[in-house]
Amino acid sequence: MKYIVLFFKCYTFSLIILFLAVFPLPGHAKVYIDINAPVGKKLPIAIPDIKDISGLDTSSDIGAKLRDVLVHDMETADIFNILDKKAYIEDPNKKSEGIDFKDWKVIGADFLVKGNFLIDGEQLTVELKLFDVFQEKLIIGRKYIGRKINTRAIAHKFADDVMEAMTGEKGVFNTRLLFVSSASGNKEIYISDYDGYNAAQVTKNNAINLSPHWSPDGKKILYTSYKEGQPYLYMLELTTNREIKISSQIGVNIGARWSPLGKDIALTLSKDGNPELYIMRLDDMKLRRLTNNWAIDVSPSWSPDGRRLVFVSDIGGNPHIYMISSDGTGLTRLTYEGKYNAAPAWSPKGDKIAFSRLDGGKFDIWVMNTDGAGEARLTSNSGDNENPSWSPDGRYITFTSTRSGSAKIYIMWSNGENQRQIKVENLEKGSQTAPSWSPYLE
Repeated sequence: MKYIVLFFKCYTFSLIILFLAVFPLPGHAKVYIDINAPVGKKLPIAIPDIKDISGLDTSSDIGAKLRDVLVHDMETADIFNILDKKAYIEDPNKKSEGIDFKDWKVIGADFLVKGNFLIDGEQLTVELKLFDVFQEKLIIGRKYIGRKINTRAIAHKFADDVMEAMTGEKGVFNTRLLFVSSASGNKEIYISDYDGYNAAQVTKNNAINLSPHWSPDGKKILYTSYKEGQPYLYMLELTTNREIKISSQIGVNIGARWSPLGKDIALTLSKDGNPELYIMRLDDMKLRRLTNNWAIDVSPSWSPDGRRLVFVSDIGGNPHIYMISSDGTGLTRLTYEGKYNAAPAWSPKGDKIAFSRLDGGKFDIWVMNTDGAGEARLTSNSGDNENPSWSPDGRYITFTSTRSGSAKIYIMWSNGENQRQIKVENLEKGSQTAPSWSPYLE
């Protein structure tokens, strides 16, 4: 039996989870579904209770939490139909390890997740397996060893493994969100899991903090803070909590975004008068001016190959979205509709640009092709919807919406379907704005 040892670190909380993969995947595993194809029939999957084999009465909530997280992740994936537990006919108290696949075929399950967990003090061992019911074979099996406080992360990790086994592409369930919250009475930056759990406050400076953004490796963040009275740009290392002030030019230092390789950042500075786009080389902090006009140029977003950027400018009158090469050439206007176009975000796949547009008195989220064609409205009749940010696989978009009152974080599929609020744990009060979806986290 081949063992694979993986270490997973959650940067905010400095936790380490040890993962042991006891059932290796074949080098060329079957891909069950093409997630880039038009949406078809969802795959019926059964997820019975995760069994406690430790014999501790107090551990029942662990199994429920593991299953709840798996079900939520599988529903988010948009490729599975989770079969109702009431339809299951297998005896839940069955002690034997064998699986009677007829019990699952008769209720229409194509796939089956089975699992158990063992608690020894604070240590938690979880074994989870995904089966192809029709072929009566194991697709993947994993054993995860961590601590009880890592229960949700373990379930997310298995959901990621399921997505990769089924589609050939990584899942995003162990990713995280940065955002700004006013829950403390000030606009502070917070971090949470993609589903809103394990929220933690990042800045605690009792000032206005804006526009958080992840580094490509997920180990650092950029943000603008008024903690010194002026909008200066800071970088924070999440593993060490070391903060570095990287731009304190006169005027604004806002909207910083890392280049895909992490060697440069694009940002807006007004040190010479009106706000213009600059590129800063991080190894020596040297600046290179990207735009040079009388207009306001803000909100840069890089293409995945780092060769181009999109941004917002009012050079044509109302704020519209433009594209420019990273060397400052080839300025091209992309949008012509709407009173105000804002917050462009380039998809990690490179094929779409999401943005917000004021039309009819409200902001909504739109997407378009990278040449400005093919505009599609994703939100409507639901308050103001702003600040889109893509998941690292390009399948989901997070954004803020006032549809329930104050601004909260929402998530939807990239086609605008399945919009739902991310209820951030222990942050019911105040607004939540400017979400930034992390890259894949190792």
